[in-house]
Amino acid sequence: MIGVSSHMRRLYSLIHQASNYAYPVLITGEKGTGKQLAAQTIHSLSQRKEKALVVADFPTLVPTLVESELFGYERGAFTGASQTQWGLLTYAREGTILLKEVGELPHHVQARFVQMLQEKEFKPIGSIHPIPFKARILATTSRDLQAEVERGIFRQDLFLRLNATPISLAPLRERKEDIPLLIDYFLEKYERKDQARMNFSPAAVQHLCKHDWPGNVRELEEKIREGVSVCSGPIIDVRDIKLTPELPDDRRWAADLTSYLDERERQAIVQALHESQGDQWAAARLLGIGESALRKRLQYYHL
Repeated sequence: MIGVSSHMRRLYSLIHQASNYAYPVLITGEKGTGKQLAAQTIHSLSQRKEKALVVADFPTLVPTLVESELFGYERGAFTGASQTQWGLLTYAREGTILLKEVGELPHHVQARFVQMLQEKEFKPIGSIHPIPFKARILATTSRDLQAEVERGIFRQDLFLRLNATPISLAPLRERKEDIPLLIDYFLEKYERKDQARMNFSPAAVQHLCKHDWPGNVRELEEKIREGVSVCSGPIIDVRDIKLTPELPDDRRWAADLTSYLDERERQAIVQALHESQGDQWAAARLLGIGESALRKRLQYYHL
């Protein structure tokens, strides 16, 4: 992690403190701020550093399969379960499990997770034999989980347990003094080894520092990579950098509202599919829409 701003100095202190204990840590921040890197750093500094760091990447998992991916299942537990499969919680053993974007954990799985934390053991789907749970939990989210608790989307008891040690990452626009250091780091990472050392012109650096970076460090990294790839000389100038125009406040508000409404619809579809046990016709009836409309929404949300 790179930076000398007051935000980063405070973050370094919190990470070192968190690495000395085994309590759950909830790392919050906008997308692209480096939440997973912060979690990996905590693990690498902890006493569990020689043990496994298992990542449960919820945005990439089909919601109806999250439970089986986490807890595992016994052979014959459901249609298609032709052999026993360990879950991510079992693979974590006494290491660390990282719950990436934990806000996307389906509501019915949240209940099982709370039960596991209370009893310090869990049973794979279809099994009567409990497995001890000894791993440390690190979780990340780009959502306002407190607000989702108030709306009934996220369980309060799970939020309180995960939030034992809260760490918040500042967006890049609030620590712009770190941008020159990040530029140097990414430039060294992406510059072509068969050519002379590349540099950004002072005007280009100033141009990058003025941008608000809605995609945060991830967006900056991508722009540095693009600048290196398109520039034919040793100096990367403003013309080599294509920044996304920033939305005015009213359009930014509209984009935030659209994102919020999309998320509420996605949650409703996931819940309907769960209640109908995956039957799309029944789920469409619960949602009050046609089955063809549901299929289009499933494709839109990659469900």
